Amino acid sequence: MSETDWHLKGEWFDVCSCSMPCPCTFAQAPTDGACLFTLVWQIHEGHFGNVRLDGLGVVALGEFVGNMWVGDPDATMAAMFYVDAKGTPAQRHALEEVFRGNVGGWPGTFGALISEVRGVEYAPIRFDAAPDLAYWRATVSDRVDVGAVALTGPTADPGRRVQLINAPGAEVGPGQVATWGVVNADRAEGFDFSRTYRGGSSKHFPFDWRPDA
Repeated sequence: MSETDWHLKGEWFDVCSCSMPCPCTFAQAPTDGACLFTLVWQIHEGHFGNVRLDGLGVVALGEFVGNMWVGDPDATMAAMFYVDAKGTPAQRHALEEVFRGNVGGWPGTFGALISEVRGVEYAPIRFDAAPDLAYWRATVSDRVDVGAVALTGPTADPGRRVQLINAPGAEVGPGQVATWGVVNADRAEGFDFSRTYRGGSSKHFPFDWRPDA
């Protein structure tokens, strides 16, 4: 349990190298046993103690091998973080504390899956998502440009999104609804062993985190 009162509420999406739909969301091993990913969090409302975090973003680049959801002893994950450069030093510190998993809540649970943090950099992050989730997109300076458009198909109702409830492997924690997307941008450059990958799967989740939830 964190001694700091904090709360973050916003939206999240990923772009990864898995085939559609991403098997990780179903708590299965990634396509071909390994995954390269970009994760994007946009905070709409949030605070860390008295520090407001509204409107700030975080982006993670990484890769993992094995099934991170089932206690696989051979599973490994490495990642680096871009923290929004428009944050003050106090806001940046707060975001690092939360997203490194140092203050509990779901980020603490998910952060425990990361074997190695390869670095944290500060850069301008821009986020955009349609209110009806027709698309979602994010950029980080000239290093990252990722996004997706809502998945559809010949038998889909064009007025409804393709969604999943009760996801067994939701990266934002339990109880949220996944909206599936088709990747249309997947450029991501970052830490020293990042490499180009072709995005195959994307999904969007809302998130609502507190130290005890």
